[in-house]
Amino acid sequence: MTRQTVKRWGIFFFLLAIALTFWFAPLVRAEDSQDIFMPLVPNDPSLTPTLTPTPTLTPTRTATPSTPPKQNWLAYVNWFRGLAGVPAVNDDAILNNNCWEHARYMGENLHLTHVQDPAKPYASAAGQVCAQNGNVWLGWGTGWQSYQPIDGWMGSTGHRLWLLYPTTPTFGFGFYQSANTTKGAGGALDVLSRANFNADEAYTGWPIRYPASNQVNVPPSRYPITLFWRYFGPAPTVTSTNLVTSGGVSLSHSVTTSLAAAHKGVELIPTSNLPTGTRITVTINGTYNGAPFNATWSFTTAASADAQEFAPALVEPPVEAPKEVP
Repeated sequence: MTRQTVKRWGIFFFLLAIALTFWFAPLVRAEDSQDIFMPLVPNDPSLTPTLTPTPTLTPTRTATPSTPPKQNWLAYVNWFRGLAGVPAVNDDAILNNNCWEHARYMGENLHLTHVQDPAKPYASAAGQVCAQNGNVWLGWGTGWQSYQPIDGWMGSTGHRLWLLYPTTPTFGFGFYQSANTTKGAGGALDVLSRANFNADEAYTGWPIRYPASNQVNVPPSRYPITLFWRYFGPAPTVTSTNLVTSGGVSLSHSVTTSLAAAHKGVELIPTSNLPTGTRITVTINGTYNGAPFNATWSFTTAASADAQEFAPALVEPPVEAPKEVP
């Protein structure tokens, strides 16, 4: 039996174990030899945000840059945020170091977690700060690149919504690849330490849609289509949805407003891979905060399935996060 065959069988049994985990733990999804966790923000029942009517939704035309800056994590994150029409973030050296420490902990210990085991090598108080405040990722083996955790988070609704959250000004990121072929790579993105939920009600760009209006090279897969509002607001109610190609073919899909990490929005998942090289129009009708809305926009899928490398992921939220401050 060749080494490659052994590796393939190893991945198969790993995925089987994860699939069983997913069956009993709905916040975890098995897709590949990468694992990802994301944050949950516990709501404060003592806080009652002021609710305002939702205006008619008019998509903003966006243009997709031809070459995403994959080798610079901050530029790559802001590339996605630019597509979605939300402000760019900056980074923080302390948060970056915290996340690098947690990424190293995960890669060296093959331990995907939001709670480090202090008995394990590379556990640290700094790493734990990132662990409990961010999206985290684990890749098994070697050869991983720093952009792959970001691709994975963008392909997973709960992670994506934190990465695109429009009022967060600052992130921290860390990536680590072990030189030991029996270990792995870790990635972590602190999305909550600098979150500014108090700015949400004044933000005028809600809801955020992704893939964005007029975006191109969208992965022709069962890529999530999302529309979301502020975290500490009401949940929308959906009355109808539609996915249709430029040729008039309706695409089967699922729809839910029960989003991971208690986000407020709508998720559409195509039943089958989206067709390649095709313009697709999304329509979502419903009510938000007592007012009707209609969101209609279009995007175009990539010409081939391997046109972009969007890494699959396993998902779960962190154990703790900041509460909304009155």
